[in-house]
Amino acid sequence: MIKLRERLDTLEALMAAIEGYQNLPLDVLSQFLLDHYTVDLDVLAQFADALEARSENARNNAYAAETNAQSAA
Repeated sequence: MIKLRERLDTLEALMAAIEGYQNLPLDVLSQFLLDHYTVDLDVLAQFADALEARSENARNNAYAAETNAQSAA
């Protein structure tokens, strides 16, 4: 019996597939997706870029908050 994989060809479909698992490392998420879905690699690259941007933004916000706290003290 052949089991067909769901195709993830949009960023929205990929995000729906990983709902609840976003806290996992990118390499673990990528491997899970590749093991269980047919993933458009361009969409996977978009996801990785978005995740990196979000992570960098969080680091910048944390740094700014720390700097503001030190300035206030």
